[in-house]
Amino acid sequence: MLLVIDRKETTVRYTTGALRLERPDEPAKTIPIQMLEQVVVYGNPLVESAVWRALADACVPAMLVDVRGKQQHAFISSGLATTLPLRRMQHRCADEAGKQLSVAAYCVQQKLRSYTLPLQRLQTLYGISASRTQAFQQQVAQTLLKLPNASSINSLSGLEGQVAAAWFALLAETLPQWGFTGRNRQPPRDPVNALLSLGYTLMLGEVRHAVLQAGFDPALGFLHQDYPGRESLPLDVLESFRAIVDAFVLSLLHSAHLDKDSFYYRDTEGCRLSKAARPVFYATWANLRQHCPRPFADDAGSDWPHATLSEIINGQVMRLREQLKSVDNQENTA
Repeated sequence: MLLVIDRKETTVRYTTGALRLERPDEPAKTIPIQMLEQVVVYGNPLVESAVWRALADACVPAMLVDVRGKQQHAFISSGLATTLPLRRMQHRCADEAGKQLSVAAYCVQQKLRSYTLPLQRLQTLYGISASRTQAFQQQVAQTLLKLPNASSINSLSGLEGQVAAAWFALLAETLPQWGFTGRNRQPPRDPVNALLSLGYTLMLGEVRHAVLQAGFDPALGFLHQDYPGRESLPLDVLESFRAIVDAFVLSLLHSAHLDKDSFYYRDTEGCRLSKAARPVFYATWANLRQHCPRPFADDAGSDWPHATLSEIINGQVMRLREQLKSVDNQENTA
């Protein structure tokens, strides 16, 4: 269950095994913590400290969203799992340039493969021409062939960036009615970017939780380099899940549940989803968490494989662990 708290007059208290939501204009609600999978908090409601402790003990991740976009979103979850051998292996692979490059190339490979999913949405929902999709698919295929020859993290990032630019150009051709001309953020300047930014942030919270639960060191990434105050490894894993968010946004905009009045604009805040429209977004996101398309499939047929979002993310995190083992063993036996 996804719990969204977006009214500042709300008070959240902890009672034995449950959260109690109190608002002055309606009866209090009690939600058992065991039912919760994620909590999203907007603005500044009153939340007892015991609530955060109980959620962390139950391994329920929470995300604090800054409504005005003036501060970074914050994530709250339980601490690192006690799997020291995994973290030692992660540090070995990150400390040696060859190993780091191999794992970074794997992250880019996973992202490039995942474009098949939102591309399928463009074809089925928006009727984009076969010639245009084939041109993009050819660019992806050519880039995949170049990955093994990349000599540095910067060159990998450059290859990934070229494909990302082509992808957003394709979206700009498809979504001109929403004022989308390309990716922008901090702040987002149009409804498409507003939805993408919110979706990527929610997905990052899900990925971060899985990374911590698996026992990885979140600060140490491969494609994303170390940077003070940033957890780089969840960003690495997020790359293969951006396609799910892209596909989600394409479907949401096509559904006609949102229109231009669902967003508001401020010079300093950019474009934001209105409070009235948030229930539509989060109801659709909650459904995605339970019935999520996998980021890539062997074909782009109508029967796309689905699973729960947590199952898909955990599977991708475990594949990353196996990739680290493979890279570490190859280097150690060479």
